[in-house]
Amino acid sequence: MKFYYLNYIYYMKKFLSLFFLFIVGSFLLSGCQWKFWQRTQQGNTPDQQGDIQTAPDTFSDGSAIKKFATLGELKEFLENNSSGNQASGLMRETGGDTWSDSFTVSVDSAMPMTKTMAPTTANEASGMGGSSDFSKTNVQIEGVDEADIVKTDGKYIYAVADKNLQIIEAYPADSAKLLTTIKFESQPQDIYINGNQLVVFGYDQAIFEKDFAKNFKRYSAYTFLKVFDISDKAKPKQLRDLSFEGSYHDSRLIGNYLYFITQTPHYGLMEGAVLPRLVEDGKLISVDANTDRYQLPSVYYFPVPYDSVNLVNVAAINVSEATEPVNSQVYLLPSNQAIFASKNNLYLTYTRYLNQEQVMADVMKEVLWPKLDDQQKDKITKIEAVEDFVLNKNEKLQKISQILQAYIMSLSDDEQKTVESQLSEAVKAKLKELVKEMEKTIITKIALDGKNLSYQATGEVSGYVLNQFAMDESGDYFRIATTKNQTWLAYTNEEDQKSFSNIYVLDKDLKTVGSVEGLAEGERIYSVRFMGQRAYLVTFKQTDPLFVVDLSQPTAPKILGELKIPGFSSYLHPYDDTTLIGLGKETIEKDGRVLAQGLKLSLFDVSNVSQPKEIAKYELGGKGSDSIALYDHKAFLFSKDKNLLAIPVSLNKVMTDDSWGPFEFGGLAVFDISKEGFKLKGKIDHSDGGKAGIGEGWLGGRYYDNSVKRALYIENNLYSLSSRYVKINKLGDLSEIKAIKLKDSKDFEVINY
Repeated sequence: MKFYYLNYIYYMKKFLSLFFLFIVGSFLLSGCQWKFWQRTQQGNTPDQQGDIQTAPDTFSDGSAIKKFATLGELKEFLENNSSGNQASGLMRETGGDTWSDSFTVSVDSAMPMTKTMAPTTANEASGMGGSSDFSKTNVQIEGVDEADIVKTDGKYIYAVADKNLQIIEAYPADSAKLLTTIKFESQPQDIYINGNQLVVFGYDQAIFEKDFAKNFKRYSAYTFLKVFDISDKAKPKQLRDLSFEGSYHDSRLIGNYLYFITQTPHYGLMEGAVLPRLVEDGKLISVDANTDRYQLPSVYYFPVPYDSVNLVNVAAINVSEATEPVNSQVYLLPSNQAIFASKNNLYLTYTRYLNQEQVMADVMKEVLWPKLDDQQKDKITKIEAVEDFVLNKNEKLQKISQILQAYIMSLSDDEQKTVESQLSEAVKAKLKELVKEMEKTIITKIALDGKNLSYQATGEVSGYVLNQFAMDESGDYFRIATTKNQTWLAYTNEEDQKSFSNIYVLDKDLKTVGSVEGLAEGERIYSVRFMGQRAYLVTFKQTDPLFVVDLSQPTAPKILGELKIPGFSSYLHPYDDTTLIGLGKETIEKDGRVLAQGLKLSLFDVSNVSQPKEIAKYELGGKGSDSIALYDHKAFLFSKDKNLLAIPVSLNKVMTDDSWGPFEFGGLAVFDISKEGFKLKGKIDHSDGGKAGIGEGWLGGRYYDNSVKRALYIENNLYSLSSRYVKINKLGDLSEIKAIKLKDSKDFEVINY
């Protein structure tokens, strides 16, 4: 047989495998697949419960969000969207019915349980012998607190160190001391302080060692959350003990309410209860509304087949009143990515992809299905009509494959060439049409009002969202910056495959009302900052373009100015209304490639929006130098009033040959910052001059042990925290006041005090 014919048969077989996917997901299942490129679905059924908007929110394919009427409906939906035997190996059959506390306090192992407490503000707490001049967690929105590993109230510092929560009496500095250690059986992740309430949460590694959980047949991840009364810092008292089935995703504290987000893959929920479990004080909370204390959340979904399902649980927890039940809602999403929260609304996002295979499958339907005879169509229809427990998805695909292969092989050489030409032209036209539809961010809006959670709307925009700073709310408008990634699609030219970035403005119903699309072709977003009626974007590939976008007219956003310089900024922070601080990496071009170098601080003047400029920069370390603040904004300490900028750094030596230098310093870099630029005041070392070597950190590397994780200030003293020390230095000259050792660097035991 001719080489051309053999090659042709190979590609036809590839097309057939794609056609099978389309038949299953779209054509034979009545168009229920996610098809972003079509708007064909008609007559969506309104939500039976009546609490979804009268005009249901719909995507471009017409699918509308709905709510399950019963747990039985949810269970059936999950079973029908199961991906084979994913859950095998995740179940276990054990028994038991009790669960004890999972922590002790080193200074008082007898922990009385108190169920009520008077809320105290941070300022009131600092008034009890503390200072009112102290730094807070670097958050995106004022009044919307974010969890962190370190918090202070102006007198005490609360810090996660390994499996312990340390309470340090930090003010006054000259008498600072380690006061209390709360030891946990599981690893704390982050904390909140709400006056005299301390919230600690993390991955619950210990739950399945408890008698109570031994009758759980499914072995899912759990997240513990505990609330303590810390009015007596030397003797914290546990007030609330919760464990959520699912992995922690994100959270926000607004007033006394903590909005806590966990997610659970649905294959972990196929044993008995179909909702993620909630355990409180060692007891499983019932979903039965006839019981005295129960939790039965509303569950929202899109009536389409899912390739994967995560049950995203959004819980409202009153941290000041332990007797108030947890209130929650559950959303069935393929995944959950960045979130954004204002004081009034929470926005969940995930990226939904349409791949090349799906587009080709659509074309296969248009080209090949009409060519099949009635007998072939009838066989395929009957195969797809078989219930999934008789033939699973893969088995159906195999049977359909046999039918279609037989049809293709029955064609003559000329007929096969004609079909190939038709397919090629149709795919080429379809892909060119769908460049912006291949990757979309789906946004779900939930109103927050104390314990009340209320679904509001769902919308979509092209591209993916980088992180929380790529989103913002201004009045009734939601703003979001996205990148459409580079694609490698058959039959398309290079121009149609390039990446680009966008800014969208959506109204209160998440309908797009304004946009700027196609920014920085061939690049992607590295950082975003919304400030008032402007947005600042940094994209990167060869150089570092800083875009200034005017959002004063929501329906007509526009580019005001652009600056291109070497390097890139991974984080942008406002210095004032017309000045931005950028933290990122310097770059060089070598042999046609762009290579990242050391850390780089930039100061951008945007007072002339049409001509933004870099007015100052500072470089630290050589190739391979790093800072946790590049990707965790809570490690970025800035005070304009104190002219203070401090960032944790791990610095490598600068090499003259541009090679990767040896480790040189791990600690905190402290700068004097003004409109004129950056002046390095000094560095605070946490590695004992390099003596604490690699392998001593609780995750095995210098970054986690030698490097500073956070810095804060109380009045004119600077506090830096690593896994080993809390060091206190004077802000003026950085002279050391005291170093408090948190644990022995060899065996990680808490120091006796």
